[in-house]
Amino acid sequence: MSSRRIALLAMTAVLGSACAEKVTTTQDRSAAIRVINASNVPFDVLVDGAVAVTSLGVATISAPVPLSAGAHEIGLRVGSAMSSVPTQTLDGQTATIVGVSGGLGASASVLVDTGSVVPAGKSKLRVVNLFGGAAPIEIWRTQPDYQTPIHIMTPFAYLATSPYLQSDPGGWEVFVTSPGSFTKVATTGTVPVPAGERRTVVLLDSTGVMKFRVITE
Repeated sequence: MSSRRIALLAMTAVLGSACAEKVTTTQDRSAAIRVINASNVPFDVLVDGAVAVTSLGVATISAPVPLSAGAHEIGLRVGSAMSSVPTQTLDGQTATIVGVSGGLGASASVLVDTGSVVPAGKSKLRVVNLFGGAAPIEIWRTQPDYQTPIHIMTPFAYLATSPYLQSDPGGWEVFVTSPGSFTKVATTGTVPVPAGERRTVVLLDSTGVMKFRVITE
């Protein structure tokens, strides 16, 4: 075999390998995770043992981390302390992991996606209470078709997640009051939710200060 032919075959093999690697990478990143830090310390996020997010701040939510659809182990690391949770990611979807204070670091869990379908011409919203403050609070909402404040849930305990609430498309608001008071101590302001879409509103504890975060799903 001539040296020229050997060189051409070698180049073809390299190009074929590169193309195969590119296709595999694209296919392997068909899902994602996001992580909510509802603990009192920053932590690293690991996916299958590899660091994906470094020092995620308190009361923040990570940008989506692309990964393959399928089974993964998501870890939250504070120093040498590690908490992990098995997670099944689905093609075209983003799974949400929550880290709360636990032991020497952060305890990991999966925020369950109920797969709530939004009917045509409607919008949906749910609320997650991750505020661990000692003082009791009440959480309310107004919705596009009903502007009188309504409780999200009663009672609405720490770590609880409301069902998806349905209304017309338009502006929602979620806010917090002290029991027996109608003075807002924290609010999302207007949260626009277009027809056919849904949002998750998360109430977080930033060193005793309530902060809302809105997740577009």
